[in-house]
Amino acid sequence: MAPMEAPGGATVSDDWSYRGFPALVLENSRLRVTVLPGHGAKVLEFSSKRAGRDLLYHHPRFDVRPPVFGANADDWWIGGIDEIAPTGHPCVIDGEQLPFLGEFWSQPWRHTIDDRGPDRAVVHLWAQGVITPLRIDRWLELSPDSPVLTARHRLSNVGTEPFDFMWGIHPGIAVWPGSRIDVPARRGVYAEGHASLGVDAGTTFDWPQLPAQGGPIDLGVARSPVPPTWELVYATELDEGWLAVTDPDGGSGIAIAFDPAILPVVWQWGVWGGWRGLYTLAVEPWTAWPARLDQVIEAGRQRTIEPGATLETELRYVAYEGLTSVTSVDRSGRVSGRAKE
Repeated sequence: MAPMEAPGGATVSDDWSYRGFPALVLENSRLRVTVLPGHGAKVLEFSSKRAGRDLLYHHPRFDVRPPVFGANADDWWIGGIDEIAPTGHPCVIDGEQLPFLGEFWSQPWRHTIDDRGPDRAVVHLWAQGVITPLRIDRWLELSPDSPVLTARHRLSNVGTEPFDFMWGIHPGIAVWPGSRIDVPARRGVYAEGHASLGVDAGTTFDWPQLPAQGGPIDLGVARSPVPPTWELVYATELDEGWLAVTDPDGGSGIAIAFDPAILPVVWQWGVWGGWRGLYTLAVEPWTAWPARLDQVIEAGRQRTIEPGATLETELRYVAYEGLTSVTSVDRSGRVSGRAKE
């Protein structure tokens, strides 16, 4: 999927396919974004034309295939950006087994194109839970000459009783050793990871210095795959609602801006060769932690939607260039940081 020039302004088209999956392509002079409605509305591609690269991770050994509801999501995950609800890790709620990474990554989503451009391109996608009474609507919008993709989300309870859930965005990001990971958090909580790290589950620490066996590890820098390791941590006590991952050599990166009142925690899953032989990173804004909804409910961190009610918020995905690290991202998607010399 090589980047190409948009014919002018911002456009969106559903006259595309990828590996047999129907595809939506939103495009302007700065970005090319590919979405697979039939594969959980996955954002498969987020290419920066100025950087000349896709900023998302792609599995090196296999590509998209028809998803199976309730399957182990790890066996289907190939990167890109997925929407996760009502749980992260599998658990049982009220006698119902909720699948790994929730109900929505493995479903086909419906879509309509609300505006084909050129002044703006807007596509509306939606799906409903199989087990739970949750409906998710997502509008993706691209404006001319903008490096920002706006995603407006609406979560609705279409059932008859109050509904407890957690919700998060799971972006797989392309990284290399030395890539900079900026999250404006004050505290971290270690969930799990490679045995060689020697860290107990539940260990808290001052972000981003993980107190590992052999000395602190800076979670703000992508590590070498030698020795192979991995970890899942929660970045809490956010000062602002954003995250950013930068290639300091090339100066390009991706940032996500979000409302910390809705998404007050960032999960960081760093895979540095120590899990399935992969090298990747997911930095994920979430409504809550830890990863299982039953444990979130036990801790009192769940979100609850009453019957007929909704929860709405916006995120902005930003491609930027000319920086080696990021110090702030405002709600409009404007990125500031240390300039590349």
